[in-house]
Amino acid sequence: MNKFRTFACDFETSVFAGQTSTEVWSAACVELYTEDVQIFGNIGDQLKYFSSLKSNVLAYYHNLRFDGAFWISYLLNEAHYIQAYEGDDKQGEFEKDYKMPPRSFKYMISDMGQWYTLTIKTSYNTIVLRDSLKLLPFSLDRIGKAFNTKHKKLTMEYTGERYANCYISPEEREYIKNDVLVLKEALEFMFGEGHKKLTIGSCCLEEFKNTLLMSDDWERLFPNLYEIEIDEEQYGSPNAGEYIRKSYRGGWCYVAKGKELQIKTNGCTADVNSLYPSMMSSQSGNYYPLGNPTFFKGEIPEKVLSQNKYYFVRIKTRFKIKKNKLPFIQIKNTFKYRGNECLETSDVLIKGKYYEKYLDPDGTINDGRVTLTMTMTDYKLFREHYNVYDFEILDGCYFGCDIGIFDEYINKYKQIKMNSKGAMRELAKLFLNNLYGKMATGTNSSFKLAYIKEDGSLGYKTIEEHKKKPGYIAIGSAITSYARNFTIRAAQSNYYGPNKRGFIYADTDSIHCDLSPEEIRGIKIDDREFCCWKIESNWDIGFFARQKTYIEHITVKDGEKLETPYYDIKCAGMPPRCKYLFNMSMSGTTPVESSIPLSEAEKEFVSKRRTIEDFKQGLKVPGKLLPKNIKGGIILTETEYTFR
Repeated sequence: MNKFRTFACDFETSVFAGQTSTEVWSAACVELYTEDVQIFGNIGDQLKYFSSLKSNVLAYYHNLRFDGAFWISYLLNEAHYIQAYEGDDKQGEFEKDYKMPPRSFKYMISDMGQWYTLTIKTSYNTIVLRDSLKLLPFSLDRIGKAFNTKHKKLTMEYTGERYANCYISPEEREYIKNDVLVLKEALEFMFGEGHKKLTIGSCCLEEFKNTLLMSDDWERLFPNLYEIEIDEEQYGSPNAGEYIRKSYRGGWCYVAKGKELQIKTNGCTADVNSLYPSMMSSQSGNYYPLGNPTFFKGEIPEKVLSQNKYYFVRIKTRFKIKKNKLPFIQIKNTFKYRGNECLETSDVLIKGKYYEKYLDPDGTINDGRVTLTMTMTDYKLFREHYNVYDFEILDGCYFGCDIGIFDEYINKYKQIKMNSKGAMRELAKLFLNNLYGKMATGTNSSFKLAYIKEDGSLGYKTIEEHKKKPGYIAIGSAITSYARNFTIRAAQSNYYGPNKRGFIYADTDSIHCDLSPEEIRGIKIDDREFCCWKIESNWDIGFFARQKTYIEHITVKDGEKLETPYYDIKCAGMPPRCKYLFNMSMSGTTPVESSIPLSEAEKEFVSKRRTIEDFKQGLKVPGKLLPKNIKGGIILTETEYTFR
């Protein structure tokens, strides 16, 4: 039985005060290319329905991490299925599909808790559950709007006395039906465009591979660098992949020192149009490494500097930032520095004082030098921004390189994005922004193994494994390096010192300055073109607390003056509801005027008037929901967001 029928699915689960267990009271599914929504009163009936079909089943849930916990809990606790796993809680592997015995299941949950699939082998067929959130990384509400689906997500009160096989009102049925119908329409669109891989990144990679001319181009141009062994004692890494991975870093996120926690006025925010696709395009002038590396010891060979090569270099040095230059070096996984800090010096801060030399944990005196592996792009910028002392190039490697290798792929989706609306434009944005990350995937395939705890809830053990086929890290690291370079140079062009107007804050693809758009320097303004910037907004008041945490009072959006200015609140880890509540407390909106029902704690919070300057360490906002495993599945427990 090889044929699969595909469904969009969703659970509604019991939520009430003081609960110690939970269960599914609505299990809905609709087969793609139909509108025949089936609604069952419990999870067991959903399993019976799937088992009764004369085919295998592919079922998509939008957030399998939530719905899958109910499935595993049911399969272990009530259906008495076994896990198709061979091994113990330290090492082992799940069985191949064809080896799974009847009434067994397996799943793919990463060591970081990311759910991908759950496969159930019944006595009659195979049921594969997938996480559609990995293919369409938006909320159902946003999917409905962005893809302009016929059906739209509705609203419903989740809390109440509901249980398996309880009465489902007509209004609840309408809500339940719309959830699966919105997802169904979006999946139909994706499949109609030929994108059926497990994740959007996998779809992007497959599409890119199809642009290559020869079937063996991939292995020739992008070999597995982790299979190239090098002398670990000499180079500090066992293979080329691990060596280059040490140069891989994310976006540049930085609040200019001396400008944090201050009210700034009359500024604007500029965003790069499609930063990573821009840097991958030949319009950027960027060359990318290809093939196998050649390693060297000591100084960078002259032929590497004079010829068209892309290199990576490992150095040992002390450093200090030059006057009025912006820092960008981060050193992670060490007690000496905060991992998210852009360092001005390699000297170590101990009790308020910087020290060039210090004692290592073993009692030896450290000379203060740090070892850094960099792309050539980061290395050149590093030498521009920092003074170096006791400097030494240890080793490095270089590649042949080329320009325009992504152009066919990038240009296709660039044109679609620029000339389309609705679903096609959303698709283009997905494919423009999700290829680069796939190039940098590593070998880590560690996964979670579920078990039932004494209280009946699910627990998980991590099984370490490194069998994943990696991406081509040389290009993955080069892309992010070019992107950082593009943003940092734009910020530097508008930075005039800690006490002067100009650059304040950057986050990967944006710069925020207390300057007018006409005063911004060093960037090309164009709303649509690659390697250009768009003036996203003008604001009359801004307050930048720390990385990824700031508020701007927006008065102009996309060049249009707003009749009703608003506070744009950004804070990593703060849920939208908490932002809404803080906005209410700033604007003086009373609990009675709220557009959503508020708890007593939330009413008390918004009743107190706050200002933009309260957006700092120590702030506590109710309304944050945290997932908690209890018997039967997962519930969302209400807590508060704490600004730490």
